[in-house]
Amino acid sequence: MAEFPESSFKLQDRTAILTGPCSTYNQAIAQKLTQLGANVALVDRNIEKTQRFAAQLMDQREVNERYGRAHAIQADLSKPHHVQDAITKAAETFGGIDVFIDGLMTTIVSPFKAPSALDELDRLIDVNLRSPILFTHGVMRFLESRKRGRVIYLLHDLARTGFGNNSLLAATRTGLTQFAKTLAREAAAANVTVNCVALGLTEEFILAQHEETISVQAAQDKLAAEIPHATLTEPERMANLVAFLASPLGAGITGQTIAVSQGLSLLG
Repeated sequence: MAEFPESSFKLQDRTAILTGPCSTYNQAIAQKLTQLGANVALVDRNIEKTQRFAAQLMDQREVNERYGRAHAIQADLSKPHHVQDAITKAAETFGGIDVFIDGLMTTIVSPFKAPSALDELDRLIDVNLRSPILFTHGVMRFLESRKRGRVIYLLHDLARTGFGNNSLLAATRTGLTQFAKTLAREAAAANVTVNCVALGLTEEFILAQHEETISVQAAQDKLAAEIPHATLTEPERMANLVAFLASPLGAGITGQTIAVSQGLSLLG
């Protein structure tokens, strides 16, 4: 069996933009990428929390100089000029852009029949669909110029399974799966891959399913009543798949939606 050189999974000469809040999975992804040597620009509206996390990553670099750098950028990704400013700042900070990872997701939950169900529709469209498409359009020229670009969209695996009270989330986020499949064809000539990663259960997601404040364990117990054997997926496992797709080893995978959810979609 042929062996890939160790350098194939290293990212020392690459820069990634990761959009979205400092959730457990986004933090795990940023940490994994910097450990592999990539520079990471973290883009979110909440600059204080993002800056603190970027500082933690830079502290780790002080201990191990092989780690990549991290930089926090504040932006409202529903506004096109904020998107362009964030992309420009990232490119100027690190000298280019090779990977775009969209982790900007909201988990607003509401039964579709509820009178207030449509109150958040515009924001759901902005966050879950419009913003990643705006960002992709802005960053594509950088990715194509490198002839090795990567686009990776994150979504919750349960959004693909018809899970109760998540119809608007499913409608506004899973549209990226078909978008990625089509964009993959358009970007193939420039050696840019486009994929989706369907995430397993996270604490943030299962807690968001309840209006009342409950413990993680109570939320898991309620979920188990609907989906027996459903368990949380460690953020590090999700990060490993994203890092693989971002690396040279992932060059042969494009236009796909890959789940790292411990078979969650098979349990429903």
